[in-house]
Amino acid sequence: MGKDHDLIIVGSGTTAFAAALKGAERGARVLMVEQSYLGGTCVNWGCVPSKTLIHLAGIHHSAFRGAPFGLNMTADFPDCGRLMAAKRAAVETLRYEHYQKVLEDHPLISVLRGHGRFLSPSELQVGEQVLVSDRFLIATGGVARGLSLPGLDQTGYLTSFSALNLPCIPSSMLILGGGVIALEMGQMFSRFGCKVTILEHGDALLKDFDPRLTVILKELMLEEGMEIEFNVKSQRVFRDGDETCLQALVGGKEKIFRGAHLMLAVGTAPATSDLGLKVTGVQVDGRGFIMTDEEMRTSVPGIWAAGDVTGPPLIAPAGAREGEVAVENMLDSNVHRRIEHRLTPMAVFVDPEIAGVGQSLEEVKAQGKEAIETLVDLSQVAKAHVMGHLEGALLLVAEKGSGRVLGTQLLAPRAADVIHEATLAVRCGLSVFDLAETVHVYPTISDGLRLAAQENVRQQKKL
Repeated sequence: MGKDHDLIIVGSGTTAFAAALKGAERGARVLMVEQSYLGGTCVNWGCVPSKTLIHLAGIHHSAFRGAPFGLNMTADFPDCGRLMAAKRAAVETLRYEHYQKVLEDHPLISVLRGHGRFLSPSELQVGEQVLVSDRFLIATGGVARGLSLPGLDQTGYLTSFSALNLPCIPSSMLILGGGVIALEMGQMFSRFGCKVTILEHGDALLKDFDPRLTVILKELMLEEGMEIEFNVKSQRVFRDGDETCLQALVGGKEKIFRGAHLMLAVGTAPATSDLGLKVTGVQVDGRGFIMTDEEMRTSVPGIWAAGDVTGPPLIAPAGAREGEVAVENMLDSNVHRRIEHRLTPMAVFVDPEIAGVGQSLEEVKAQGKEAIETLVDLSQVAKAHVMGHLEGALLLVAEKGSGRVLGTQLLAPRAADVIHEATLAVRCGLSVFDLAETVHVYPTISDGLRLAAQENVRQQKKL
């Protein structure tokens, strides 16, 4: 098949669609190659189904939280049929509205179904067709990373994908990992009545966030009935009747953990299986992620890559922006658009939510710069008292002298929404003086950011 398109995108997820739309916006004929459902991981197996169930688990849990305030509600075991139907409805609706309908409205974008495999840097085989192009964007995303552990394959295990497709809430679950997926799904299952045990190889949860925040989150999860073990060195997996058992060393002592299911949440691997990367010469790092520069170019001219297949940050909006940057550079070699993930916010949809953007104090110091850090306890924020949710904190880092906001982390209800104010501050070079002088709606969690800025201003003035 000749060059019937201006660019070819391998994949049709969030990253691929953002790239395709950017290309069509510029008048390019775009072809996406997809072997599965439109929309990729986020809408089908990740963000949408997980956040739907997380939201419903929060509603379910609110019945228990209302008791201290005289709200005598009850929360029985959920109706799994209706629960899973709500999840499927959200997935199917968004898959159509955000993906299929987009295709119908953009004649310059088309999809070829099938598995794509490179034959050379300029040829991609899809079934019996061979597509030829001098512009390829690899946007195949990621898959749940596996683990080499004796007995694991024979015993069976869940990933975040398969766990979201269970027909009902299990009685108990062991989750290997202490990162984003482990905590989001662990808390969700726990709130629906599943006995959840988090087994973390290291000594802390969510290693990318400040331990002063994650320790609070850990305590809240323990209070909800979750079990959390650190420094777990897994040895083997085996079955004992109806239970899956994990044998591990914890603090040098052998221990056996039991549950109806074992779920792996040990990270993400690039979805490059049988993609033919070797014949292209595209370089990958030690974990298999495709290496790119700030313009999303790979080591091979004519091939770009974006999204989870290139490694962290493994979040859909970041991949979408990478896809747009890649296409702008693909279609105009003179624009030199670049990606800067220092400005990319990150949120974890646990309750309370935890979110962050920019640099920590340690990262600023490592660059030889001086900064002032302020930490405001959530109990100082009026909205927290209104909500009856006092556990949490807001952390703000600003450049010494100028007060320019360099980074923020929040553990608070609605932190995933509030973080965007801090993101704009970092992106636009605003200072704590700007934030402190900005009138905020009262009472709101956002007002806590103003309080943190005010405290930072006081310290700036003292110096």
